[in-house]
Amino acid sequence: MIIDLHCHPNLKSFNSGFPTPTANMWDKIQHVIDNKLAKSISEITEHISKESQCNLDSMVAGNVRVFQISLYPTERGFLHLRNVPTTLFGRKRINVAQEVVTGYSASSIAEQKKHYHYFEELNAEYNYVKNQQGKSPDGKNEFVIVSNYTALEKALQKKNTYIGIITIEGAHVFGTGAPETDLLTKQKLIEQITKNIQAVKNWEHPPFVINLSHHFWNHLAGHATSFKRPINGLVNQNKGKNKGITDAGWHAIRELLSTNNGKRILIDTKHMSVESRKEYYSFIDNHNYVNPTSKIPIISSHACANGFKTMDASIRQNDIFAKARKSRLYKWSINISDEEARIIHHSEGLIGFMMDKGNLGGIDLIKKISAIQDEKKKRKEFVQLFLDNIFQLVKAVGEKSGWNIIAFGSDFDGTITHIDLYPSAATLPAFKQDLIDYLEKYEYQKEYWFGYTPTELMDKVFYKNAMDFYKKFFV
Repeated sequence: MIIDLHCHPNLKSFNSGFPTPTANMWDKIQHVIDNKLAKSISEITEHISKESQCNLDSMVAGNVRVFQISLYPTERGFLHLRNVPTTLFGRKRINVAQEVVTGYSASSIAEQKKHYHYFEELNAEYNYVKNQQGKSPDGKNEFVIVSNYTALEKALQKKNTYIGIITIEGAHVFGTGAPETDLLTKQKLIEQITKNIQAVKNWEHPPFVINLSHHFWNHLAGHATSFKRPINGLVNQNKGKNKGITDAGWHAIRELLSTNNGKRILIDTKHMSVESRKEYYSFIDNHNYVNPTSKIPIISSHACANGFKTMDASIRQNDIFAKARKSRLYKWSINISDEEARIIHHSEGLIGFMMDKGNLGGIDLIKKISAIQDEKKKRKEFVQLFLDNIFQLVKAVGEKSGWNIIAFGSDFDGTITHIDLYPSAATLPAFKQDLIDYLEKYEYQKEYWFGYTPTELMDKVFYKNAMDFYKKFFV
């Protein structure tokens, strides 16, 4: 069994047509590449998969029994490109480019460009996913959503049942991060956030976790730099980048974590700026000190290690190309430092390691590995790099319980640069076995196994730690 803390089996199918999706979550979706322009765009972006990576049939093939479904109304910063003159390139051509890269239908992209109705889109996406529950088209398997650990355990006892847990990527969904947000008074903004969080907590299946930040400014908390060349030349992340948490953001955090207005929704710190993370970690540390029997864990659902000793060290240099060019690990501050690993460990939290090679390793290193023609050698290099990210944070904790915070969060169908040879959820059993085989063959960093066998280590990473986490906090 495999548990995936962060993936998007819903995004491409939900955005397959407007106003009505034409696909379901079981369908394998191929990106539309039906003309010369689309083919050229596909070639330029060949590092991004042009078919669905974690549709439900792929989950079945990969024995991914439990997966956190990330709802994501697309931030308009992705769609309103800069440095692309519409008069020269053409609005239709821009839509074609975005259709090829995202796998969304042109009709959905065109509609989203008209407005910033994030909260309405969130509800539509949630209802779409909820209504996807039931038997697969061939009747052999079943998809269900659960809202607590008891229901999860019960569902796992049923054969051929694949289990979703609702999450959200980006708190812009509560109606922030739009031009209109700048026009709201502080009181009106607080009222809107409160109302929308309460509505989400009233869902039949409230989200388990939510990313406070994502790629663009949402008036709640600063975000980390996430885009490299050439994407950073087309989208503008500058507004709000690297800032801390705003007053509205603190209000959202307290409303989300409160148990007085419904179920607690945990904060996922992935994509938050270092400044925001430092402020949030201090808040959690104080809460957990005062409330030792009601601890709030820190979760980063899809992350990698940056190799820095401290958070401050990770931001001494701006997140630019040169910073991550020559390093083995990807040095940008969006990744997790040794200090953060210890903070997450202290909170009894969890880190999901992702399948994005662009976040796993330095820029030159990834180019070098990707260019390897020998498939066996390439597989070996990527497996070692993935393990290096894990060992970096286990060593930072420095004790056996460091393995308790390590989990798996692929970010499949999140427009990632997936690890070569492991392009979809269907390949995850092979990936897990390759990790085990590498550890066994080379006794790799054996002094940091802390008495576990390779199989026991990878079982912890791919499902046991997540299950233990759910038992404590998925209530």
